[in-house]
Amino acid sequence: MLPLFFYQLDLSTLTFSTPMPIVVGIGIELTAYAPTVAALLAVWLVPGGGGVRNLLRPVLRWRVGFGWYVLALAGPTVLFLVGDLLRLVLGLPLPPAWFTFPEFASFGFLVGALIAGSFGEEVGWRGLGQPRLQLRYGALSAAVIVGILWSAWHLWPVLAPGGLNGTNTSDLILTLVRLSATAIVYAWLYNSTGGSLLIVMLAHAGHNIAVRLVPLDATVQHGYPVVTLLYVLAAMTVVALAGPQWLSRKRTYPLVAPSL
Repeated sequence: MLPLFFYQLDLSTLTFSTPMPIVVGIGIELTAYAPTVAALLAVWLVPGGGGVRNLLRPVLRWRVGFGWYVLALAGPTVLFLVGDLLRLVLGLPLPPAWFTFPEFASFGFLVGALIAGSFGEEVGWRGLGQPRLQLRYGALSAAVIVGILWSAWHLWPVLAPGGLNGTNTSDLILTLVRLSATAIVYAWLYNSTGGSLLIVMLAHAGHNIAVRLVPLDATVQHGYPVVTLLYVLAAMTVVALAGPQWLSRKRTYPLVAPSL
């Protein structure tokens, strides 16, 4: 974030077409990849960290049931559409269109955002944090811990110049609740697929895709309250069906690096 302060750029006014020094773009991009970079440095530099190869191996764990791929990629879009149906029933504001595809010109940015959101974050949160913490505290407690850290990191724009503009306490609380609930769902995906970080990354990408397929307007924010409620309900369902200790019916934790 330092380039934003150095050049006195107001984050609330920046768009992807705003001219800015290249160092600002690099800084924002590094921020997007910070969880994964931190995890890679930790296992590489900390004695007993397990090594980079062990950390990245679950990214290639692709031999899981086809249904997990469908759930990871399409589940968030279905959730958002259910949220719109709920708004319709409650008489709340709705976007002008329920479903849309991004313009071709923004397709390149969409791909970059998906990679940053999935690989840039999940190697840290679910690749390093979840499997190691759950060995000590159990899957549910580990997911809540990771979710709180994930939420705090996701609020980095609040600390940037102009980041507080339009942000209120309810936004911060709802972000914490939504991401903590999402962390429980992702932990369930991770453990139920035998430690497939690939499936979790696809679920993260699926959420980012859903944000663009199911459109927003000025009065409808999918991160808040309706979708937050739906993620909480999904997390509660997962805990009820899979159990808090394992968040998986397999009753075994996925393999993690032998040296902790």
